[in-house]
Amino acid sequence: MIWLITVFVVVAALFGGWAWLIAPQMDKKPDFGHLTGFDYAHRGLHRLEDGVPENCITGFRLAEEGGYGMEFDLQLTKDKKVVVHHDATLERSYGEDAAIADLTYGELRRYRLFGTGERIPLFSEVLGALKGRTPLIIELKSYNDPAELCELAMKELDGYKGPYCVESFDPRIVAWFRKNRPEIVRGQLMCRYKKGDEGLGAFEAFCATHMLTNFHTRPNFEAYDIHTRDIPSMGLSKGLMGMQEVSWTVRTEEEYLKAKSLGSLVIFEEIRP
Repeated sequence: MIWLITVFVVVAALFGGWAWLIAPQMDKKPDFGHLTGFDYAHRGLHRLEDGVPENCITGFRLAEEGGYGMEFDLQLTKDKKVVVHHDATLERSYGEDAAIADLTYGELRRYRLFGTGERIPLFSEVLGALKGRTPLIIELKSYNDPAELCELAMKELDGYKGPYCVESFDPRIVAWFRKNRPEIVRGQLMCRYKKGDEGLGAFEAFCATHMLTNFHTRPNFEAYDIHTRDIPSMGLSKGLMGMQEVSWTVRTEEEYLKAKSLGSLVIFEEIRP
């Protein structure tokens, strides 16, 4: 009998510890209502064949005009300008292995995106081009000092009147918002990692995959890769603790219907929901 009680106590302790590690924010949660009811265009409503590349002002305007929210990425230039671009370098978008963090914005303006006439925009230019009618999911990249990027991005956002939330793969960034701007909806980006991905060790990759950094960030939503989201931690955090899921990146009608059936907010491209 004693051994049964011991086993029960150990199992309960392990389950409780796991639940504590992966839990979202449970009290004093910011309002999520302004983000629901929308699908989100991944890096804007882009279509390169029409001369509209990802993460450009034209694509963001098209998303807003179409009634979609939008997701996009932030990082810093050498002279600390907040710009909207996904990759750390210009290799994919321009064919030159130059790091954005090593270029001033004046130097960056000489480049065009994917052979179009569009430039990499300042964050302030993007916010100024929008009317605030649809919400933004703003991803902060970890190419720069996390605190500096967060602080400079918030200087721009504090004057913006439209709805938005923030997210990052980097738990340090999500934790910054937990500590410094708890009124802003924050999300933890995740996917299935293996050793070596993003320079992670085996233990770090395991923790990232299974949402075990949530004790540090206490996110309001978990943005998980739609292709790898079927993990026990997601089921527990949603089923018992009310975690909001965001699905990325949805590219087919089948994936869209799956995400909707899960109650997820959807980040999409290549389709028009």
